Formats: sequence, structure tokens, C-alpha cells
Amino acid sequence: MGLLKMAFGAAASTLADQVLEYFYCDSLEDGVLMRKGSKKTKSTNFASSNRGSENIISNGSVIAVNEGQFMVIVEDGKIVDFSDEPGAYKYDKSTEPSLFYGGFGKGLLASFKTFGKRFTFGGETAKDQRVYYINKKLITGNKFGSRAPIDYRDMEFNLSIRLACHGTYVYKIVDPVVFYTQLCANVESEYRVESIQTQFKSDLMSGLAPALQKLALQRIPYDMLLACGDQVTNAIKEVLYNEWEVKAGINVDRISLEVISPIEDENYKRLQQFQAARVYADPNMAQGAKTGAQVEWMQGMGEGAAKGSGSDPMSGAMGMMAMAMMNNMMGNNPVQPQNAASSVNSWKCSCGKDNTGKFCIECGKAKPDASGTQAGANTAWVCECGATNKGKFCSECGKAKPVVKKYVCDKCGWKPEDGQKPPKFCPECGDPFNDDDIV
Repeated sequence: MGLLKMAFGAAASTLADQVLEYFYCDSLEDGVLMRKGSKKTKSTNFASSNRGSENIISNGSVIAVNEGQFMVIVEDGKIVDFSDEPGAYKYDKSTEPSLFYGGFGKGLLASFKTFGKRFTFGGETAKDQRVYYINKKLITGNKFGSRAPIDYRDMEFNLSIRLACHGTYVYKIVDPVVFYTQLCANVESEYRVESIQTQFKSDLMSGLAPALQKLALQRIPYDMLLACGDQVTNAIKEVLYNEWEVKAGINVDRISLEVISPIEDENYKRLQQFQAARVYADPNMAQGAKTGAQVEWMQGMGEGAAKGSGSDPMSGAMGMMAMAMMNNMMGNNPVQPQNAASSVNSWKCSCGKDNTGKFCIECGKAKPDASGTQAGANTAWVCECGATNKGKFCSECGKAKPVVKKYVCDKCGWKPEDGQKPPKFCPECGDPFNDDDIV
């Protein structure tokens, strides 16, 4: 029950018209993982041992294998021979199995010894014989997305942040013998990706968290994961090895993270602060940032002074301040314009504080305009007692002005629609709202 290799060109043309039976399979599209071979039967001058039975392979029949296909011959549900090499093969019951394993290597032979059938020779007719073709090509275009954020440990600052991940993955059949034996067996027609897609994707998503933690232990920052496709793929392969490659003959060939979005919770904000602090720990970086900020501020003041055309005392004073600071930075004798500016442009805020700038240094309200109106000074609020007030305390009962609290779930980042009145429990993750969720 072995295979004798023939000239493929002859089998595809002349031999296909002469032999008793000719087994073949057209191209396997991406959605098909395995398909039963088609049989073409011709009338000949020879007596056939196959009297019309669909699942019997006559001695001397030709089996064709195309590129991207792995062919197996199955007898009573067990694999008795296979080929990974494209070409045409003559089926001969009197020979031992040939087992053309091609690029799969000797690992395929070990699988065959585990799952294949022990041979008995003598040319006896089997009860059921079939030819199947397994897809060796990459199965592409599979999308995934994390339903819940994945914790990722930043080893530099010892903080865990939560990441939402989306991307695509590619997988392939790496051991056709195990794949056939453990997953699809004697299907009537074909075995499609839909049969395993849900479970495979679920296992991949479950394995993504431990795979990313392996990268965290390598001290890879979260914002560099998009550039670490090979490391992510190898980590996923390692996680899925036992469950899918060993048990089902399938594994991930490539995984591509396309979007990594950190959840902006307290840990993420702390991480950003730590990263900024690390940058400015470098004296040169810190001094450069300070000098740049000073120059930018003074340029803005100079532009404002130029627009004032000299008629606006405030603009002239600010221009003098800018020139004084520039002179000071350049080592020249500084000019002291502060007294003139403060005497000419001093103004009193509605809160009672004297100021010289554009905003009150006590309450932050803007300087009154030419008509004397101060923005924010007349903002009214209604107390619980019903009185309308403008100050920090109710003029009727003395209660302090209420502070509006805004909530964001500290577990999943969900925000109430109005930002003020959250439910008792988060509708996304079920976490109760409390003071820890106030932002």
C-alpha cells in the first residue's frame, strides 16, 4: 500500500485518461483546511477491483498532489500513506508506505508512528479508503481584539497599566498527521476554518496576556510593543504550543499588533509623570527646557509690546520687562521696570486681591475689560436653601459653594454620560462607584 512517484505532466494529461482511477484536488482556498479528493474514473481494457464503490482505491490508480497541498491516504479511518511533495503517484498495494514528508521533516514520521495504521500486506481490499488534501498555506486575515484591558507591568517604574490591544494573526497547519487525527478525521466533504476559528481565537486571546507579560519581564516598554512583532509572535507560539501545536498540529505563524491603547487611569498618569521626571533628571535636558520656555515667553511679550504701538502703558511695561530679562540672560545691565508697571496697571479683583497681571493671583479670574466687567465675577450658583449667590458661601445660610464631582471608573475607564451622577455600579465591569473614582 505504497506510493510510486511518477512524472506529473504525464499523469495530469495522458495518464489521467488511461488509468483506472485518477484522484485530484483543485486549489484549496483560504477558508478550506481539508477537502476529500475528487475521483475521475475511466473505462479501460483492464479489470478493475473497484466495482463502483466511492471509497475504494484500485491498485494502480494515480493520485495527483498540487503545490500547497498535503495528501493523505486513509484506510478505515487511519492514515496509511502521505505525501508533502507535489507530483503524481501510482498507488501500489504490494509495496510498503513511501511517506514523502518533504519540508515537514522527520517530526512527521514520529506523528505517523503514533497515529498511523500498522500495515498488513497481501493486497487485501480495505473496507473504506479515501484520499484527503490538507491545506499547507498560511491562513491569513484573522482579526482579534481584547474584550477587556490587559495588565502590562512596567518593570522600570514597577507600575501596572492596562492596555487595549487590536490586530491580526496568521496561522498554519504545522503537522498534518496530528491535524487530521485530532481534529477533522473522516469528513464527508471538507473541513473549514469556521470549525476551529472561535476556539482558536479564544485561546489566542487568553494566551495574549501571559505572552505580553513575558515581554514585560524583558523590560520592553508598552509603547514599543508595536515594533516588537517577532517577540510577540514567539511569545504567543510558546504559550499555545502544548494546546494547539502538540494536540492539534496548528500554531500561530505571525501576529501583528496594530493598536495598543493605554487606559488613562491613575497608574497611567503616574507612569507619564515618572517618564517626564526621568527625562528632566538629565541636567542638560532640564536646562534646555527651562531656557526654551523663557525665550518663548519673552518673545510673546515682545510681540505684544510691538502691537501696542507704545500707546498702551501695559504693553510698554511688558516690553521693558522682556528687554530687561533678555539683557540679564545676555550678561548686560538689567532694567528694572516693575515699579512703573505696578503703579500704572494695578487693578483690584472682585475677590479683593490687588493684581498687576491679566489674571488674579488669588482666584484666577480675568482682569476687567475697558467697561469694568470682569469675566467669571458674576457666575451665580443656587444653594440647597434656594438662595442665589455669587461668592464662595451662601449669603442666606452660610453653606459653602458645592464642589462638582466627576467620576470615571478606576477599573475600566467608563464615564457616566453626564459626568456627574454615576450609577451605584459600573455597567461595564461591575465595580462600585466610590471616592476612588472621583477625578
